[in-house]
Amino acid sequence: MYIARTITELKNHLAQAKNIGFVPTMGALHDGHISLIQESVSRNLYTVASIFVNPTQFNNAADFEKYPIDTEADLKKLKTAGCDLVFLPAKAELYPSEVADQKYIHDFGKLETTIEGAYRPGHFKGVGQIVHILFECVNPKTAFFGEKDFQQLQVIKRLVKLIGADIEIVGMPTIRESDGLAMSSRNRRLSDENRAASVLLYKALTFAKANIHIMKPSQIKAEVQALFSKDQWLDLEYFEILNPSDFELVEEINPTNAHAVIAAYAGDIRLIDNLKLV
Repeated sequence: MYIARTITELKNHLAQAKNIGFVPTMGALHDGHISLIQESVSRNLYTVASIFVNPTQFNNAADFEKYPIDTEADLKKLKTAGCDLVFLPAKAELYPSEVADQKYIHDFGKLETTIEGAYRPGHFKGVGQIVHILFECVNPKTAFFGEKDFQQLQVIKRLVKLIGADIEIVGMPTIRESDGLAMSSRNRRLSDENRAASVLLYKALTFAKANIHIMKPSQIKAEVQALFSKDQWLDLEYFEILNPSDFELVEEINPTNAHAVIAAYAGDIRLIDNLKLV
């Protein structure tokens, strides 16, 4: 497995590579990330991963400062999974100037201002910015993203259309712990009490799935809010049921297309999850 730390080094090494599969990450890798690598490898793609904690997508400076970093362990996991190359750039390599290059700043419309975007202003602009930069550096045929970050996945798909890139975007299923909690790099920061309580996010989603055909979405939402109000360890930020094609909220019983999204705080650690209901 080759490690490139500069764009020049990366491009030189990829000059002869064809059919590149790309997995951009911020490190602190777990089985969810590795499933993306494995999917790329299984497709016989030259598999590239990047590790870069991108500052422009953090609307909370403290969250950025506390983001877990374990590069040595990450590299071992990537090598074991069959990754061919890891791009490990410094901030100055990707952001040579403090002034944002407007070429990489995109308008994602409602996708960046609703639901997750409403609570994290500027987040999806930062995501689009860094992914566009990385796509130019790697020039992949296919890129893999986890469905746990459901709204982010829709933003990436929109990005590819906006920049006219010929890149297949593959969304991979959320990998969960045995109790249902979605795997996340932030989980390692949870206290024992918060970790035990955090399974409530998945319970809320499965409750919605079980009742979407017999209860109004507003009733489901009220039940979920009641569940969280009784829990001393978690604070619900939002729970919504939406149409994934346009992100409009679903209001009717027994919809033909519905997806539930949720965010909650366990102490100062923010957790998100989602589940297809119909």
